[in-house]
Amino acid sequence: MPIIRIDWDDEKLNNDEILALSNAVQKIVSEATGIEDVFVYANSSQIKIKIAPVEIFIEMSAHAIKDESALIKTIRENLSEWKRNSSFQQPINLTLIPMNWKIEINI
Repeated sequence: MPIIRIDWDDEKLNNDEILALSNAVQKIVSEATGIEDVFVYANSSQIKIKIAPVEIFIEMSAHAIKDESALIKTIRENLSEWKRNSSFQQPINLTLIPMNWKIEINI
């Protein structure tokens, strides 16, 4: 189950823009990975020093990634297409983080 964390600058983007981006990246990552359970957490920090307008961090199990380069390329291309279609103007930094974790759900 990939977890997406979005850090954003609330001086450059409003909540509606981030909500649209959050929904779009959730769908893009779900389709690119074939995993239905993709969660998004979006936050704007209270303290910001020299930050990018948008940082997207995708954390997912390393064993679920067959080809990191191909996966991030697919996500990047689909995100770029969404940006063009939605007129989203801010630059986005994208990071894929393969994780070696053990997950226990519904304890």
